[in-house]
Amino acid sequence: MNVAERDVVILGGALCGASTALLLRRAHPGLRVLLIEKEERFTRKVGEATTEVSGEFFHRRLGLVRHLTHEHLAKQSLRMWFASKPDTPFDETVEVGSDTLSPYPAYQLDRAVFDEFLLSTAGEEGAEVWRPAEILHCDIRPARPVVKVRLAGGEEREVTCRWVVDATGRSAFLARKLDLRRELLEHPTAALWARFRGVKDWDSHALRSRFARYGSTVLTSRAASTNHLMGYGWWCWIIPLRGGDFSAGLVFDTRLFRPPPGDSPGERLLKHLRSHPVGREIFEHAEVIEGDINARARLPYYSERLAGSNWQLAGDAAGFLDPLYSPGMDFLSWTARLAAWRISRELKGEDAGLDRINAEWRQSYDCWFRALYKDKYFHLGDAELMTAAFCLDIGLFFLGPGRDAVLLRGGADSHCLPFTGKPDFLISRFMAFYNRRLSSLARQRLAAGCYGRRNSGWQKLIRGMKPSLAVLKPLLLGIRLWLGAELHALGLKMSGLGKSRSGLGEPASRSDEPVCAAVATSAER
Repeated sequence: MNVAERDVVILGGALCGASTALLLRRAHPGLRVLLIEKEERFTRKVGEATTEVSGEFFHRRLGLVRHLTHEHLAKQSLRMWFASKPDTPFDETVEVGSDTLSPYPAYQLDRAVFDEFLLSTAGEEGAEVWRPAEILHCDIRPARPVVKVRLAGGEEREVTCRWVVDATGRSAFLARKLDLRRELLEHPTAALWARFRGVKDWDSHALRSRFARYGSTVLTSRAASTNHLMGYGWWCWIIPLRGGDFSAGLVFDTRLFRPPPGDSPGERLLKHLRSHPVGREIFEHAEVIEGDINARARLPYYSERLAGSNWQLAGDAAGFLDPLYSPGMDFLSWTARLAAWRISRELKGEDAGLDRINAEWRQSYDCWFRALYKDKYFHLGDAELMTAAFCLDIGLFFLGPGRDAVLLRGGADSHCLPFTGKPDFLISRFMAFYNRRLSSLARQRLAAGCYGRRNSGWQKLIRGMKPSLAVLKPLLLGIRLWLGAELHALGLKMSGLGKSRSGLGEPASRSDEPVCAAVATSAER
């Protein structure tokens, strides 16, 4: 067997792998970069939304503005909907979100289209692509790692290289091979999602005419937002895709909630969407697109190390936390930048500091989890508590790790992982503190029977947030709501109603059926 030689072999040619290849080829035009992709053609994936951080990465760092604006949809921030009970009138639900256009670019992506474009762009800019190619073996022990693949038709090839970058997504090829992949048991979340046709137009004349307040209060497009339906122990995303389809999914804490029973996963998801007043209106005539339904029984995981002497992980191959706030694309952009920076550094004969990279990775993942997600599903469904969390979370994120990425200040990819610098670490500690308090307040409200006490009859529309003094207004609002909730809890305690009867509280809806069992096989692929 002939053995080829390359400088960098990237396992996985989708979004993360192709982005890393582009960064490397543009920084070092003579670098021999090989992308190995198993799929002959990318299939449809869950609809995904960028944040301002990942939007900047694709928009300005990779220069993909034309493709993004022509083939995908501009995203108009995040919007949340709350209801006090299933039969709450549509125009009495609580809406929290932006009332104007977002000041920074973000997008609703059709991943299959975007992945194909990025991989072809990487090929056009000098990266070699083997596709479809199945990875048979990867030996990273020698000084020059050896990767063995099988191409279409059965031909087998070997290639040696100086660096291997794993961008294989959730399959996490190297992390599994090295026994580094771990489940995040503290955060037992699962997900079920599908694509739908026939979803109502959020911005239609019909809806605006029927509901006066709904039609008169928002200048931007609700349909172009990432809309979230919120409940105790769960939330649903609703993401528009170019062409008219919608991606919709349910994410839930398995300690607190189960989807309703049904004959199929799609039926269970649609039934749940229609159990919320907003979902019932918007999905009144919607249909599940058969064959486009997926699930995962366990969402969060991580690798104990991000890098070794001749390898590095990037994107979902390194870890994943939770889709709330769309952090997956952010982690992709951060880890792709870090992998390219490390290889560039070592090409110059300089030490990249692998011990520091691995230490910062562990700190970043842990701080991100504790600042934003640990036990958050307890207060997701309470409009007052979650609005406080949202205003504080987004405002402090822009003051912290999102600051340099959005404003392109510094540009140092060596320390790009979030919550690793001392100021950002301190911000993460404060975020973890108030999220713990909000979850505790939610449990007290559950025990007292007043959870979601302000879940109808109001809106909170926020001008587009950005990394400037403008975030002080939503930050102050978040603090005011938080302190108000603390005073309410003090009143419950003094009246004897706030003592929790259990550690978790009672779930709002539960079924004894196995979670997403019908699609468990496809979900773990």
